Amino acid sequence: MNFPGLRGKQTGSKLSSLSVLIVTTDRNFARTLQSQMEAAYPGLQVLLANNLMMAYNQAEAGQPSFAFVEDGFTKLPEFEMMLALFSALDVRWVSVMDDRNSTPARRSSPLLNVGAGIFELTKSDSPRQFIQYFDMMIKAPRRNSPSATSAKPSVGRDDFKKIILIGSSTGGVEALRNVLVGFPIQCPPTLIVQHTGKSFGSGLVSLLDRICPAKVVAAEDNIPLQSGHVYIAAGQPRHMGVTPRKPFKIRMKEGPNISGHTPSVDALFSSAVPFAKDVVAAILTGMGQDGAKGMLDLRKAGAATFAQDEKTAVVYGMPRVAWEIGAAQKQVPLARMAGAILQACKT
Repeated sequence: MNFPGLRGKQTGSKLSSLSVLIVTTDRNFARTLQSQMEAAYPGLQVLLANNLMMAYNQAEAGQPSFAFVEDGFTKLPEFEMMLALFSALDVRWVSVMDDRNSTPARRSSPLLNVGAGIFELTKSDSPRQFIQYFDMMIKAPRRNSPSATSAKPSVGRDDFKKIILIGSSTGGVEALRNVLVGFPIQCPPTLIVQHTGKSFGSGLVSLLDRICPAKVVAAEDNIPLQSGHVYIAAGQPRHMGVTPRKPFKIRMKEGPNISGHTPSVDALFSSAVPFAKDVVAAILTGMGQDGAKGMLDLRKAGAATFAQDEKTAVVYGMPRVAWEIGAAQKQVPLARMAGAILQACKT
């Protein structure tokens, strides 16, 4: 559904100092809220979106200070990408329900139970209530967003002897942000499989590249692995693996789902078994058991293996299975995962 006449104010390459994103399929609600907010804040830039892909692109380009998000969108798996972008840009947001009888998505979603979005508004609330909430939130103290210059590990390039393999699913986007911001600019070659919607793979790459000291790129077939590079397979119709002989290269291969997914963490881990002693592997938060079997094979062949601990995992599914079957040598809190991985790469 398009919103005729609801394109928001455009300011070319120069963005206004204050902007708001409205994400809804209800054009009447969008029109009313837009006009009321523009009247209350002259010069305010209003960004409008009626689907998550549009919302992501609008937020990435416009970097709004605040967002009103229709609650139905927060129930979609792809909203995890929006949450990670909001966190990276320090965007405050609030969910908007249809009415007071609706059950907020956050009450049934572990993703939404953390951080922003803990209050709800309804479409029946007056525009003045929306404006008051917006005014309160934009005046609240801002936090310092993670950046590529914050807390780089003091480990030199020549200290690393291995490659890193990481698998993650639900909650993994934010977990990956926390891990990768702790990697140095010349990190070991790092390959990541993240379960996400097929339309959000490129968005994940650009998001992680924004905050990671190393270069983050989409995985492509036959790319030689290089230090200082992180390769992401997400939302792609092929499995990612690594060729068995040096110089190592990425191998992208079509095929049926493995452990219920394409790309699959198990496919990535299994491809590295022939050179497991050169590998450090980690499983982060996620539903299901993708990666556990491949990690077990890696460990048996000599790889160093880690799983995110239950306390810090949004969904303790994949790491739980990896731990219970003996695939992971150690469970590690998210805040210590980058250090544990990098230290293992030195031995």
